Amino acid sequence: MSIVPERSHKTTRCWWPVLVIVGAACAFCWPVFLGRIMLPADMCLLMLPWRALQSQFPDFHRVYNPMLDPIQQYLPWRIYAVESLRAGFIPLWNPYAFCGTPFLANLQSTVLYPPNLLFLLTGARHGFGVSAILHLALGGLSMYAFLRTLGLRRGAGLLGALVLMFNGFTVTWLEYPTLSLWVFMWLPAILLCYERALREPRSLWTVGCALALGMQFLGGHLQVSAYVVMAFLLYVVVRIIGGVARERGRAGAAALAVIPLVLGLALAACQILPTLELAQHSGRVSHGAGAAVGTAFPLSRSILYLMPNFFGNPLHYNYWGNYEPYQALNFFETACYVGILPLLLAAWALRHWRKPEVWFFGGLTLFAVLAAIGSPLYLLVYYVVPGFRELAGLARVLCLACFGLAGLAAFGLDDLLRRESPSSARCPIVCAFVFGVAGLLAAALVWRLVGFDGYLLLQLLALLALLAASVAVVALRARMRVGARAFALLSVAVLVLDLFGFGMRFNPFVDVRMTYPDTESTRWLQEHAGHARVASLVSRPMSLDWMAHNSAMIFGLRDIHGSDSLRVRRSFELVSGPNLDQANYPEPDSPLLDRLGVKYLMTRRSVGDGWTLATDVEAPIYENLEAYPRAYVVAEDGGKHPAAARFERDEPDRVVLTAQADSPGALVLTDSYYPGWRAWVDGKPVPIELADDAFRAVGLPPGEHTVEMRYDPASFRVGMFVSLLAAALLAALAAASYLARRSTSAEATASRS
Repeated sequence: MSIVPERSHKTTRCWWPVLVIVGAACAFCWPVFLGRIMLPADMCLLMLPWRALQSQFPDFHRVYNPMLDPIQQYLPWRIYAVESLRAGFIPLWNPYAFCGTPFLANLQSTVLYPPNLLFLLTGARHGFGVSAILHLALGGLSMYAFLRTLGLRRGAGLLGALVLMFNGFTVTWLEYPTLSLWVFMWLPAILLCYERALREPRSLWTVGCALALGMQFLGGHLQVSAYVVMAFLLYVVVRIIGGVARERGRAGAAALAVIPLVLGLALAACQILPTLELAQHSGRVSHGAGAAVGTAFPLSRSILYLMPNFFGNPLHYNYWGNYEPYQALNFFETACYVGILPLLLAAWALRHWRKPEVWFFGGLTLFAVLAAIGSPLYLLVYYVVPGFRELAGLARVLCLACFGLAGLAAFGLDDLLRRESPSSARCPIVCAFVFGVAGLLAAALVWRLVGFDGYLLLQLLALLALLAASVAVVALRARMRVGARAFALLSVAVLVLDLFGFGMRFNPFVDVRMTYPDTESTRWLQEHAGHARVASLVSRPMSLDWMAHNSAMIFGLRDIHGSDSLRVRRSFELVSGPNLDQANYPEPDSPLLDRLGVKYLMTRRSVGDGWTLATDVEAPIYENLEAYPRAYVVAEDGGKHPAAARFERDEPDRVVLTAQADSPGALVLTDSYYPGWRAWVDGKPVPIELADDAFRAVGLPPGEHTVEMRYDPASFRVGMFVSLLAAALLAALAAASYLARRSTSAEATASRS
């Protein structure tokens, strides 16, 4: 690929595309400016004990768009991270879920992701909407700058940026920010910095590339990070093969990619090393290539590129696409819509297939589609790339297809903008024919599969209208019936109408008061639970009448359950069984609840004689009369009943207890056994032993003793050292680049004078 030369004619700065990108991000999330929060918090009103508060929200009739993980995972994690950082410590451990589990090592907690410092200013609840606006604008602006660097005109760069910002993947996963925002939106910035570094090898762009790579590693989703790195490496290969080696040298071009990638990994070592350690001790395992391909994107769903709501939409409570054998393929996993006009423009761009830029965007799209459908190409990646076997949700690789189509659409529009004479009508007619046939096939499928349906009929009419508008706009420009500026404006207008019409109403923006408000039940548990544990059980399978996983941590309550993709296998297996099913719950009369120290149980299920009703205001809360204390002393011979230990301090990363041993024995703390915990008895270090296959214990001689346990993982300390070293190297590289450019500038000035 030859580097695109600078334009010979004089150029001036133009800010209107920047204003459009930022304005579009704000318009898409406009309820944020009215004080609404970008969370499906109305889900709380279906759960215990908050469902008793429904009458306080007269406008609530049903959940706007059912999503569980944003309020079950992301919100509790952000609240805990914000409160911890405000208290002055980095939250390494989470004592409130899974009988204790690493918190920072849970990658999706994103404790160390710098942009999430924003949540300290906005608060955890309001921060999601503000973060969405900022990251959408970041992705759009960097995509625009990248396309402009490749030589595209403003209108083309703007269209590519808008497709990236509002395609089906980005919009559908918007409230799952580690997927669509905090990782994926860094891809164009990485490519921009690398491209600029190729053109200006001694500039700060190499540092920027390393920073962008490090940011996306810290963004919280290794699967999407893997896809981003794949796209980056593909771009590097295309740039080398395409001719850059003749101008910069292949070794130089490769070095400008390898150095930022290594430094980016090093910058994120403080997060990556603890996460890898947790992965080794978690219950997340590969279920084989067959199971992975079972989550592939079926070719029968290709219709979603034309009609994103063909199978219905959870927003309208008519989604029926989650059927056997594709139970894992819900609406989110198959979101791939980029709009009708971008598809047409992408097809137009393929006329210039000899351009290496088109190689990249087209090849990236082809790779993503072949991988998503579970082709042999995916199996090659599955067996060759380390760690790829543990990645779930194969269809998520379609995010790269969305990116590739955005780039192709921009190149197609740019070609039409540059056209100075009428084109043969053959290409527009062929495109119109292809898309018309696709529309007719969609109509046939609708009629054949479900018969006459008003909702799908509207979708079909919308498809045909967008198809007609797209073909008309392209045909008018191809025949030079409209000017370049008018054509660009028309294209952007059609695109915004299309993508905003699809996705603008998809994500809930709700009243902040719905997000886990204090209730009499939660206050009662806070007053009575103390150091003991709580649990909440559903009354029947698939119901929501329970206290959501991780919600207890918002109130400082220790739950035996939790929700996370990475968890400590030993304690999780004890609670959820050998199949490691997060939906499994112990029965109320199970002795396991006694051993785990569950003193209070919130449930509408029938309970045994070992429980007594403690309170029943918003929800029944039962007290376990036979629960073990969370910390107790047992004799070596087991002859005496366990004696409770006394908590002196019970902090997330530090526990101090006073224990009385009448004979040689052990102090057992029913918190998860995990590397990184260290113990001292009366100030002397002692080893921590495994108790009951899941808990922590230390040996005690007779007498009264003070026992301290502290979480100080070496993986975090080593990772932080590596990250700081990488930051220092980047600072030195930035200083050297600045001084070199200043010296060159001074020499040039001296030679002119």
